[in-house]
Amino acid sequence: MSMSLEAQVALILRLNEEHPLVFLRELRDRLAERGIQASTSSLSHFFARHGITRKKGLSTRPSKSGRI
Repeated sequence: MSMSLEAQVALILRLNEEHPLVFLRELRDRLAERGIQASTSSLSHFFARHGITRKKGLSTRPSKSGRI
């Protein structure tokens, strides 16, 4: 079942507030559990349209592939 992400704005924003450090793929999977199909790219564009940045904070571990 495919639904517009804009139609699910309240749910997406709530999930983002409840789990701010999840990866987009994890958010995509949480939405899929509710019957909402989305790609990580469409979620990225959704957050950009709403002026929401999803950078990890200092409390997260550095990426293993990150620069030293």
